[in-house]
Amino acid sequence: MKKRKKFKRNLEVLAFNGLAHTARALPRGVGLKVFAFVGSAAGRLFRKDRERAIRNLASAFPDVPRSVRVALSAAMFKTLGKNFFEFLNLEGSSPERLSGLVERIEGEQYLDRAMAEGKGLIVITGHIGCWELLAGYFASRGYRLNVVGRELWEKKLNEKLLKARESMGYQTIDRDTGGKEIIRALRDKQVVAVLIDQHTRVSGVYVPFFDRPAHTPVGVAKLAVATGAPILPVAIYMRHNGRHEVRILPTVGLPGDSLSRDEQFVEITRKCSKAVEELVRYDPKQWVWFHDRWRPEEKKEKLDESVY
Repeated sequence: MKKRKKFKRNLEVLAFNGLAHTARALPRGVGLKVFAFVGSAAGRLFRKDRERAIRNLASAFPDVPRSVRVALSAAMFKTLGKNFFEFLNLEGSSPERLSGLVERIEGEQYLDRAMAEGKGLIVITGHIGCWELLAGYFASRGYRLNVVGRELWEKKLNEKLLKARESMGYQTIDRDTGGKEIIRALRDKQVVAVLIDQHTRVSGVYVPFFDRPAHTPVGVAKLAVATGAPILPVAIYMRHNGRHEVRILPTVGLPGDSLSRDEQFVEITRKCSKAVEELVRYDPKQWVWFHDRWRPEEKKEKLDESVY
């Protein structure tokens, strides 16, 4: 079994390297078309993922006919392929190239106001568009940025990801061991970015996401209460011309002291989930609908005082 697992992982690394070499060898316009085809092929090949995406779309948009949901699922796989091509070409990009990939930014005034508070900034987003470019774009503009994440299951791929991030000017903080590092970054008025749209094995609560209970990390709420740092919802979307749009929403308001600490955590997490839902609704084909987001509710967790 161990040999089989090792063989599978080595095969995945070879596949990744092959796609990376292909992406870097192709002109941008051609590469986007080729990887759109690769994404479409993946959608046809991975039947279970395709059917899960269609089911999830049915739950999120119950009034939409199945034919539309099928088309939206196909568009998602195609867009995912194009954004994967973009990611494979990000390593070593200059600040000028990174900023040049973004054609439009909406809601920048919310970013300016949040940074002006001088308490650091917690950015929340989801697996929408080319989320690694989103981090690279803000790093290219001089923001001291850290992304919170876990180590990938494959060491070689994890090393490649960290190398790509560092080459674009931002750092990674381990979600399981980096609680103190996150606090220090915020107190140093840096930006901490967190993906909160997937069911992961971290402390969390069930709050609505497209009107269904979804397990959502509570760490962002704990950070905001502990540091006073504002929470800013942000996402990036690939446009029809291959360039990108950044969309920024108003900061998530913090509840008053009339609520208990645990009630504050739940309320903030609920608002964060609603904000990410709004970002997904802006262009649904940019989100990874095949993730098993809505799982049966597990036993309630005690929200301890740790941040992560």
